[in-house]
Amino acid sequence: MQGILRGVSSLFEDTRPCGRPDRRTLALLVLIVAVGALVRFWGLGNVGLHGDEKTMALPAMHLLQYGTPEMPSGFLYPRAVAQLYLIAGSARAFGPGEWAFRLPSAICGVLLIILTFMAGRRFLEPRWNLALTAAVALLPAFIEDAQTARMYVFLVTGVTGFMTLLFAWERTGRSGYLIAAVVEMAVTIEFHTLAIFAAWLCFFPGLLGGDRRRLGQGAIAFAAIAAAFFGLNHWMAAQYPHAVGVLAGTPVNAPHAVASPLHPIWPLAMVLPALALSWYVIGARGVLPVLLLAGSLVLQVSRLDHVALLLIVAALVLARRHGAPAARPGPLSAARLAIYFAVCALLAAGQIAYLLAHHAGTPAQVLGLLLGWPSVRPIMTMAWYSGAAALLAAGGLAAGLWRLAHRERIPDHVLFLTLGVWIPLLQIGCFAWDVPPRYDEAQILPLLLAAFAAAQWASAALLSRTLNVSSIRASARPRMAGPEGPPPRMASGTALGFGTSAAAALCVLVIGPTRLHAAVDPTYASYPDHKGAAEFVRSLHPAPADIIVAEDDLMQTYYLGHVDYWLQDRATAAPFLRKQGGRWVDVYTDTPLIGSGAQLERLVKRRDRGAIYVIGSGENPDDRSTLMRGLGIAQVLDSSAFHLIYVGRDRLTDVWKVDAPQPLAAAARGPHRR
Repeated sequence: MQGILRGVSSLFEDTRPCGRPDRRTLALLVLIVAVGALVRFWGLGNVGLHGDEKTMALPAMHLLQYGTPEMPSGFLYPRAVAQLYLIAGSARAFGPGEWAFRLPSAICGVLLIILTFMAGRRFLEPRWNLALTAAVALLPAFIEDAQTARMYVFLVTGVTGFMTLLFAWERTGRSGYLIAAVVEMAVTIEFHTLAIFAAWLCFFPGLLGGDRRRLGQGAIAFAAIAAAFFGLNHWMAAQYPHAVGVLAGTPVNAPHAVASPLHPIWPLAMVLPALALSWYVIGARGVLPVLLLAGSLVLQVSRLDHVALLLIVAALVLARRHGAPAARPGPLSAARLAIYFAVCALLAAGQIAYLLAHHAGTPAQVLGLLLGWPSVRPIMTMAWYSGAAALLAAGGLAAGLWRLAHRERIPDHVLFLTLGVWIPLLQIGCFAWDVPPRYDEAQILPLLLAAFAAAQWASAALLSRTLNVSSIRASARPRMAGPEGPPPRMASGTALGFGTSAAAALCVLVIGPTRLHAAVDPTYASYPDHKGAAEFVRSLHPAPADIIVAEDDLMQTYYLGHVDYWLQDRATAAPFLRKQGGRWVDVYTDTPLIGSGAQLERLVKRRDRGAIYVIGSGENPDDRSTLMRGLGIAQVLDSSAFHLIYVGRDRLTDVWKVDAPQPLAAAARGPHRR
C-alpha cells in the first residue's frame, strides 16, 4: 500500500508558495473586503422576494411569531435551520422585510471573501491570491447569492471554510484541524446537502504526500462526513409531507429524445472488431491501452460517448508514457490513430443518422441521447459562473495529462481540481440530466482556486522559458564589455510585473464586468415583481367572496397572507402535491391546485363566487407558456373573460380579473350605496 501511495505521490509536484503576506498585501486585502461588502449591501433591498426566497421567509416568520420554523401547511421546514434563525433574528432587530431577510446572506458573503484569501494561500503567491480574492468579491453570481435570502451563499462559504481547515491540517499535521473540518462540513450539509460532494478533498493531503497515515485519517473523515450526510438527509426527508410524486406527463429530467432500447447484440458484436483495431493502432504500447481503446468503441456503440472519450484519453496517456517494454516512449503513430478516429466518427455519424431517421428528436436531443449517463451537463453549466475560469481549469487538466504522458510531474492543483471539481460534477450527473447552475455552487470555489493556480503555474513556466531563451541568445552574441544579459534585479522586476499583470487580467476576465452592474444594483428588469402585484391586489380591497388565484402561491401567501388556489400545470406541480380531503393541495401551503384549463373554466362558471383575481408570475419566463401554463391554462387566460388589469414592473408579472356574476355583483354593490 505504501509503495502504491509513493507511486501516486511521485506523479505530482507540490507547488506550495513560500512566505507570508506582508503589510501591503494585508492592506490590499482590507480594501478588497471593503469593496466586496459595499457591493453586497448596496442593492440589498432593491427588489421584492423572488425565486425560492419564499421558502425561507415563510418559516422564518413563523419562527419569529410562534417559535418554530414551520410552513403554512404545518410541517417543520428542515433545510438551513441555522439560517432561518438568523433571518428571524434580523427581522426582529430591523423589522420584517426584504433587507432584513437578506442581511445574514450579505454578512456571510463578506466572510466568503476573507476565507477565500485564507484558502488561496495553499496554492497562490500573494499577488495571485489577491486577484482570486478580488474575483470572488466582485463575481456577479456571488454578489447575487449574497443579496438573496437562500442558503447557497452559506453552501459556498462553508465549503471554502472546509478547504481552509483541510489545508491547515495538511500544513501542520494537527488532527484538531481535521476534526474541525468534519464538524464544519456537517454544519454546511445542514445548510445544503450538495456540500457532501466536496468531501473528496479529504484525500488530497494523503495522496499528494504519499502518507499512508494521512490517507487513513482522510478516509475516516470522509466516512464521518458521509454518515452526517445520510443522517441529516434522512431527517430532512422525514420532515417533508408525502408528495404524490410523478404524474403522467410530468417533465422528465433526462435527454428528451425518444429512442428504442439498445439491443445487447450490438455492443457484443463490436468487441472483437474493437480489439483487433485497437491492437493494430496501439498494440506495441501494452495490453492495457489496447483494452481501453477497445472498450471505448464498445461504449460508443452503447451510447455512452463521453465515457468512451475518457477511455481514449486514458489509453493515449498510458501509451505515450510507458511505450514498448524494450524501447523508450515516443510519439504514437499518427496514421494509425487517424484510422481509429475515423472509425469513431463513422460510428457517431451512423448512430446520428439512424436516430434522426427514426424521429428520435432534434439534433440537440439526439446528441444528448448519445452522451448517455452520467450527464455531462453539470460540467457544462459551470461556465455560467465564469467561462474564463472553466476554460482555464479545463486547460490545466489538459496540461496535466500532457505532462503525465511525457513522464513529467503534474502540478498539485490538477489533483485538487480532480477531487474538488471533476469527480463531484460527474457524481451530480448521475442523479439528474439537466441541473440548474446553482447545484454546481459547491464546486465553484475549488474551480476558481484551481483556475488561478493553473494560470499562475502557466505564467511562471512561460516567463521562465522566455528568460531562458533571452539568456541563450545573449550568450550566443560576441562578448562585449559589461554584464552578460539583464541584471538579476531587472529580471526579478520583469517577473513581478508580468505576474501582476497576468493576475489582474485574469481577475477581470473571471469577473466579466458586463454583468457586474446588474448584480450590484438589482432592478425589476432582472427580477419578478411579486411584491408589486400583491400590493396592487391588496389596494383593490377584495371582498370576502372574491377569489385569489396565484401562479406562485407561496410568494403570494407571504405577501397577501392567504391564497385560495394555486394555478399551475398539474404535471409540473406533481412533485409538490399531496392529497387532502379528496383534492390535490400544495405541500407547503395546503393551497388547492387548479391544474388545467378545464378546471380554471369550471371556477369561472361558478355562480356562488365573487370576482376572481389571477396573479401571474414572472419566474421562468421562457417556459411559463408551455410548462407552467400547460394543459390549456394559457389559452383560458387569453380568453375574453379575463381582463388584464395590472402589468408588473418586470413587464411579466400580470394580474387578471374575472368579474363577479351579475346577481352577486349587484348584491355586492348594494351595501356600498347605503
